[in-house]
Amino acid sequence: MLYLLPDELLVAIVECCDPTTRKSLSLVSRRLRDPSQSIIFERMVLPECEPETLVRKCASEGGEHRSEVTQNDRLLSYIQTLIISPPSATHCLKMNAAPFIALHRMQRLRDIKLLTVPLTTTMLDQLCEVLSNRLYNVTLRLCSYPVHYTVPQAALKIHKLEYESDENPSLHATTKMLAAIIERSLSSIADLTLVTDLGVLAYFGEMPRLTSLDVLLRSDRYNEELRNFLVANPQLAKFSLEGPFHDLAHLPPSALPNLKTIRACADHMQHLVQDRPVVDVEISTTSRLEFMVDGVRVLSHSAAPIVELALHLHYCHTHLSKILDAVVETIPHLERIRFFFHAEVRNVLY
Repeated sequence: MLYLLPDELLVAIVECCDPTTRKSLSLVSRRLRDPSQSIIFERMVLPECEPETLVRKCASEGGEHRSEVTQNDRLLSYIQTLIISPPSATHCLKMNAAPFIALHRMQRLRDIKLLTVPLTTTMLDQLCEVLSNRLYNVTLRLCSYPVHYTVPQAALKIHKLEYESDENPSLHATTKMLAAIIERSLSSIADLTLVTDLGVLAYFGEMPRLTSLDVLLRSDRYNEELRNFLVANPQLAKFSLEGPFHDLAHLPPSALPNLKTIRACADHMQHLVQDRPVVDVEISTTSRLEFMVDGVRVLSHSAAPIVELALHLHYCHTHLSKILDAVVETIPHLERIRFFFHAEVRNVLY
């Protein structure tokens, strides 16, 4: 009876199975092979990552077939998310460019994630060629780049760009590379995530399609660039901020008039919520209970009724009732609330 089901139902069944069962189903018969392998190879990691990485679960499903994938057009056609991340022991070694050369054969590919990859000119040429053909989500995390590489003049089609550089970006000319990538994809980027290297924002004013900005700062050296960028992009509807940003107090009231979703610490809420149509708020963790209560009370200054709230709390917040009282008093239209509890890290002396 299983063979009589349409492919859509078979795929739905396979999605509920564990990786071992999916592999077994793909070996039973040709009828079950395609629905099973379309899930097995939907997310592919080349080569396999270290066990402690976040993508270990994805890597386990491709398993022993990984070397076969880049040679098999049928398996390539299943891939929707490609993650390339060498084991930490081989970071300094030259990587094989085969996965990049095969990118144009992955017709369903939508997400490309390069994690700590020493990129070569050949790899970047193949990547830029593919990005010029259709829309992708791209992650470039802690990669290294050829210093003198020039991004082709053709427009790049990137919907979501996540970019993270190391603490010393000048070593690999990361700012130059990021600026070139953004310049070629200005007309398509709707979601931008920047970690550490925010100096590139000084090169750009308005990004017309950008509606979501996620920023992680490790120092306050880029405060002016970020403030000017927020002023230049009034269409932003979602803003996530983590790290020191002391210039928020100088953000003009006219900035971010369409802001609806915020993720930031309690200290930043008073500068972001005031008279803006915010409806969804996530307050990141703080060890001071009074800061969290003050952050919640500030939400009453939103120009729109807040309907969703998320709070990251330390387990040391034993007076949770005070926070809930502030929520009830401040946000009468709240429809959903989520709590995330985090253990407090302390130094232990022996």
